[in-house]
Amino acid sequence: MLWRVFKYISHQFFFRHRKGHGIHSPYIFEFVNQILFNSAGIETPAEILGEHRRMSSEYVFVRRASVSTRYGSLLYRIIYWFQPDMILELGTGIGISTIYLSSGAPDTPLHSIEGNMERATIAAQLICRCCPGPVSIHWGEMEKKLEELLPMLPPRFVAFVDGNHHYEPTVVYVRELVDRAGDEAIIVMDDIYWSRGMLRAWKEIGSWPEVKVSMDLFHSGILLLRKDLQKTDLKIKF
Repeated sequence: MLWRVFKYISHQFFFRHRKGHGIHSPYIFEFVNQILFNSAGIETPAEILGEHRRMSSEYVFVRRASVSTRYGSLLYRIIYWFQPDMILELGTGIGISTIYLSSGAPDTPLHSIEGNMERATIAAQLICRCCPGPVSIHWGEMEKKLEELLPMLPPRFVAFVDGNHHYEPTVVYVRELVDRAGDEAIIVMDDIYWSRGMLRAWKEIGSWPEVKVSMDLFHSGILLLRKDLQKTDLKIKF
């Protein structure tokens, strides 16, 4: 849509902090420089990249409905760096993002919710082939399954939100996640410029006092909930 194209062009003109330059917080600089732009040289496992390529050739919709290798590798690096106590994924799809997330911390439990039974079945098959770690796929209505999983969510977690691309459910899901967070957690939101509603949700969530750092990468957004950080909003060309 033309609106999204216009927003993308605007993002290219108004981004800042390329590779961490101008960021004063050591924690945020490390995240942007070493994890976002991978100055740390963290390599995504070849077998995961191979499975992604194979799935892309087998299923036509993978290129449109799943993360790219670039963003999948970013998810892997975030998990590898942060080593959360639990990973939660809202929107399994066919499991591409799931294997990136789980491979970053193979011993960490990952719970993923998918509302489409056919896609959940394909994802389960992919995960069985890769065996990246203790992964559980929960098939069913997003709201109901999230309600069941929230009591299990520890204070230190990473959540990847890629389920319902509308304003109201997105705000509700992220609000519930933020309320469960302890002193440090990370939430990654996919497709924050998917629609005007998603952008509205992203801006509203970024204004919450619990959200200390928001990073707008255009195709996705990252929220850092570490309580000792100062309020910071970053627009980054990734």
